[in-house]
Amino acid sequence: MDAQSRLLGAAGPAPHWGNLGAWISEDNQLSPNQPYNEAASRLALLHAAAVGLNEHDNLLELGAGTGASLRLWASHGVRNIITIDQALTTLPVELRKLGVSHQSIQADFDAPWSSLPLVDVIIAVDALYHARSLDSSLRNIATQLTPQGRWAISTLQVNTDLTRSQKAQIKTQLLACGIAWSGVCHQSFSNLEPPSIFKQVGLNVQRIDDLTKSVLVGFALAITHREQGLSPSNKLHPAWWKLSLTARLCRSLVASDKVRYVLISGEKAA
Repeated sequence: MDAQSRLLGAAGPAPHWGNLGAWISEDNQLSPNQPYNEAASRLALLHAAAVGLNEHDNLLELGAGTGASLRLWASHGVRNIITIDQALTTLPVELRKLGVSHQSIQADFDAPWSSLPLVDVIIAVDALYHARSLDSSLRNIATQLTPQGRWAISTLQVNTDLTRSQKAQIKTQLLACGIAWSGVCHQSFSNLEPPSIFKQVGLNVQRIDDLTKSVLVGFALAITHREQGLSPSNKLHPAWWKLSLTARLCRSLVASDKVRYVLISGEKAA
């Protein structure tokens, strides 16, 4: 088990999750004390629900990491999966026995992809804002979908109604965690229309869910709770520093009231 998974208290067989998690209970209450595996799986499940994932779908996942999500997609009956990430994703052994077909592509989300078959569904769980260009990533998604193909992404949405100092502060905070300004979604919070970038690239937005409380607030509280049980040596581990830095960013973005964590889903435009 890698250090980050161990420090988060991940349980069960590898591979382990790597997203921020949706820290809510079954009755939709904030639940930062729950096991990390449950929170991470719940965030992925929200994406599956948004696209109505089913056994007939050919799926492309962006940012599959070590492959924990593949078990979840297979549990929905999906048998044809393509993954794209900066490192290759390995299919868990038990899924091969179930007849799951998996192709792993090592590439950036916003760079031209090699020739791939069109897919019915594209999902990006807590991943797309790590790309340098949201615009290019979305264009790739639109190109790779079948007609009326479905998609769901979770990302950061920054309010465009910012003072110069607010913009500089948020931009610096994001860069400290390796997040490019051009990699996040920009939209005035007073504008109830979907961000225009989606329509421009050929994607129809059907729903936007604000997950700021369950993801950003939840993760920050979960790290605070987890830290109370760590030994002094674990608190000095580089992996914990990274988790703590991410939690501080989450708290700061929430406090600014200028950044949201959103799940955006829809279909390819006709």
